Amino acid sequence: MKTSSVLLAAASAVSALPGMGGIHSREDTLRMLTEARDAEQLEKRQGLGGIVGGLLDAVTGLLGSVAASVDPDNKRPEPGYKFIAPKPTDSRGPCLALNLLANYGYLPRDGYVKFGQVVDATSRGFNMGTDLSSLLLVFTVLTNTLNITTESFYLGTDASNHVGGLNRHDTVECEISPNKEDYYLGCGDNHHISSRLFKQNVGYAAQDPNKEFSLDTMAAQYAESASFSQKYNPFLYYFPFPSIVSLGAFAFYPNFFSNGTYRAGGVANYESVSSIIGAKLDKKSGDFIYVPERWPKNWYRRSTPYGIIPALTDILALGTDNLTPQTILCDVYDGINSVTPLALGGALEDGAATISWALNKLVDVGISKTALGCPVCNLSPNLNLYPNKKKKGGKLNLPKSQYKGTGNNVYNKVYFKDAPTQPMCQHSFNP
Repeated sequence: MKTSSVLLAAASAVSALPGMGGIHSREDTLRMLTEARDAEQLEKRQGLGGIVGGLLDAVTGLLGSVAASVDPDNKRPEPGYKFIAPKPTDSRGPCLALNLLANYGYLPRDGYVKFGQVVDATSRGFNMGTDLSSLLLVFTVLTNTLNITTESFYLGTDASNHVGGLNRHDTVECEISPNKEDYYLGCGDNHHISSRLFKQNVGYAAQDPNKEFSLDTMAAQYAESASFSQKYNPFLYYFPFPSIVSLGAFAFYPNFFSNGTYRAGGVANYESVSSIIGAKLDKKSGDFIYVPERWPKNWYRRSTPYGIIPALTDILALGTDNLTPQTILCDVYDGINSVTPLALGGALEDGAATISWALNKLVDVGISKTALGCPVCNLSPNLNLYPNKKKKGGKLNLPKSQYKGTGNNVYNKVYFKDAPTQPMCQHSFNP
């Protein structure tokens, strides 16, 4: 497959994000992303209306493919793991793969999970490399746990008080998601599947030569979503680590949700992706209902582990002298050092203790300044990072209605039929 021009554009933009080679304004960063996008992808985006208008035809065109050359040992779920839909009291949030693993019992079904449990479950369920899962989990626990000594967190939020967990914005979860609305535009709902975004995603998949959710498909989806966020979200901000998670989520679709190994006989088709992310088409309304995440029948995980280096290669479409796995990992490493008390939600002393824990965890999987040969960090921990944070609706001035959207996932409903274009809680959120 050719290197996606959109991913190359994303790579150029990421290198200019806060902590990624220099501090630039939100407007400058996203302007570069927009300007770097090539004409071919723009034409695809502009022609999307007709595809979405014929959504049923698009979906039909994505059916029927099966994985080839699969190892029977990679069939999932394994014996002894059964799908059980989550109860209203179970914690579920924006990470679809973790929701799925909890639905099958690979993770605790109540959604309160520990670092080691997630490393094991993501490996067994999706063949995620230990280095990649550890990197993701370090920042997850660093910013979303209520007690660092337990190394635990909620997949969504603590149902009793909506505190902590992956639903917490601008920690691991951040703006520009494949199929979730931005936190502020969504009035705190950054975790339910957006019907309008998955329609858009299906439209791009229908344009793919193999009718799949390929890397090129997901790159086009990223470009579209980035443009939307740039235009409508006044609180848009990318911290170094969440920026990688945001881009990574698009690359994870073909690499983890494909039936079989992507690029080696596997297929990232509609049956596989829609089932795993929990999107069910209502043929009468043409909207997508958000249902509990589950594997489709006869599904096989990838046969080889997918770790940090291939992930960064796919995420950033490497190829420039100053953008390599080493420089990105150094930026993430130094980004952890620059986490502010505002990001951690605690006192400066607590922040220092948790950052020390995080950096030691990274050493365990071979990520350290010495091993990477990182330069001296030039980031200040006191940067005024968040745009418009005191403006009404922003990080330090949330309306009371914002908290309504921050709870755990509620399934079997349609969310976001229309695009939310103002951060004023005007959409049809109704859990």
